[in-house]
Amino acid sequence: MSRIVAAIDNSPAARPVLSVARALAPVLGADVEAVHVADEQGDTAAAVADSMGVRYRVLPGDDPLPAILGYTAGGDVALVVVGARRRLQSSDLGHLAGQIADNLDKPVVVVPPETRPMDRLQRVVIALEATPAKARSLTDVLTVVASADLDIVVVHVDDEQSIPSFSDQEAHETRAYAEEFLARYLPGSGPARLELRVGDPADEIINLAQPGTADILALGWPRGPARGAVARRILGRSHVPVLLVSIR
Repeated sequence: MSRIVAAIDNSPAARPVLSVARALAPVLGADVEAVHVADEQGDTAAAVADSMGVRYRVLPGDDPLPAILGYTAGGDVALVVVGARRRLQSSDLGHLAGQIADNLDKPVVVVPPETRPMDRLQRVVIALEATPAKARSLTDVLTVVASADLDIVVVHVDDEQSIPSFSDQEAHETRAYAEEFLARYLPGSGPARLELRVGDPADEIINLAQPGTADILALGWPRGPARGAVARRILGRSHVPVLLVSIR
């Protein structure tokens, strides 16, 4: 069976990370394992994992990045879930999650510290740019969530220059455009619903994927700090867990 590895620290912030990992487990048909990188046992991390019935392991070391990358490189690891602390007076989630996503060829879920506990996933929001390469990178994610009978919302944001022109039959043509968009970029998407927005992509996606209306937000992650400015803005501001899918 495949594994979901949840990287947790030695604080109560481990609980939302493990909550998200456990909610993802039945969707992926995977087991959950908690790991803590430190040179000591990590009493709080161990207690949280034990209270949630999750297997716990300490990875020795003082630098979490190489320890997590080395441990999760195996083929049976389907997903890595990592917590992120917001910096004081900043919305930045820090660098570790982005570094893991940049260097690991597996999906990574970043869990903000304010994430509410969840028993199961219900609604997934997928942010999609209208390019074939980026759409293909999210096809596997969509296939998995569709098979799990989740509520799937695909959001695509146009700016004023790229928005398509519609005639006076706006409702009909908007629906036709949505159907064509999903058929072209996400064939076989089944029950997915498309939300068309106009404006700043990061703002519109964050506004749609809010706690209470979305359990998790999935988006493509272009590797390298000089790429993916919109994705990095979304990651820094999201109040729901973000599933990062690597785009080469």
